[in-house]
Amino acid sequence: MLIHSQPLSSKTCEKLGLDDEIEEHDLPEKKIIAQRIGDMGDDFLGDDSGKITLGDRFHWFKSDIKKAFWDLKYSIRSHLKWRKTIGKLLPFEGFNGLIEVMQTHLQHYIEYEGKFGHSEDEYRRYKIDTAKETLELLERMKDPDGYTHRRREAVEVRYPDYKYLISEYEDGGCLFSGDFVAQGNGWAGIESGKDPRKGYFEFVDGRFTLANSPDQKETDRILAEHEKYEEEIHNAYKEAIVDSDKDFERLGQLLKENLYSWWD
Repeated sequence: MLIHSQPLSSKTCEKLGLDDEIEEHDLPEKKIIAQRIGDMGDDFLGDDSGKITLGDRFHWFKSDIKKAFWDLKYSIRSHLKWRKTIGKLLPFEGFNGLIEVMQTHLQHYIEYEGKFGHSEDEYRRYKIDTAKETLELLERMKDPDGYTHRRREAVEVRYPDYKYLISEYEDGGCLFSGDFVAQGNGWAGIESGKDPRKGYFEFVDGRFTLANSPDQKETDRILAEHEKYEEEIHNAYKEAIVDSDKDFERLGQLLKENLYSWWD
C-alpha cells in the first residue's frame, strides 16, 4: 500500500486560496520564459547563472533559524508528551514497550488530526475511527493472558463458585486442588490429579474422605454440571487463541490500509 492523498477540506482549500483541490491536469497553462537542463533544486537559486547570491544565503540562513526554532519547540513538546512512555521503555519490556510507543504516537495523532487535519470530514473521521480501533487492539494485546481470562470469566459466571481443597504440609507448603460445591454437611465434586476421586466428601478426623451422599441424585447433578463446566473451560482456551489470532490479523489489516494515510 503506497502513500495516497485525500481530498482537502473546504476550510483548507480556502486557507490556501484554492477554489477546490487542483488536479495536475487542471493546472492552467503558463507562458514559458526559458528552458534549460539542470539538477533538481536549480530553480531555487536567485541567479539564472547558477551562482549562489548573498540573497540566497540570507534566505537559507533565515530558514535554518526558523527550522531550529521549530525543532526546539517540538523537542520540548515531545519530552513533555513522551516522558511517561519513555519511563516504561525498559530493556526487558519486550513487546509491551513497542506497544506503548505505538499507543502514545496514535493518541497524539488522534488529538492533532481532530484539531488540525486537512482532509474532508468524511476522511478525517475515518482516519480517527481506524486509529482508535487500532488503539483498542493494542490495549488488548498488551495482556496476552487477558484473552484467556475474558473467555474463562464468561464461563465461570454461569456456574457455582467452586471451592478448592486446601492441603497444608509440615514443611510449610500448601496445595490447592479440585472443584467442590457445598452439599449437606459435606462437599460434592472432583479432586485434581492423575487418579482423582469424585462424589460426596466429608471431613473425618481432619481428612477429606469419600462418604455416603445424603442425596445421591443431587450429587450426580453436581458432578454432571462440573463435567460440563470443564468442557466449556477447555473450549474457552481454544476460543481465546482464536480471539488473539483475529486481533493480530485485524491489526495487520489496519496498518496495511492506513499507516501511510493516517498522517496528512
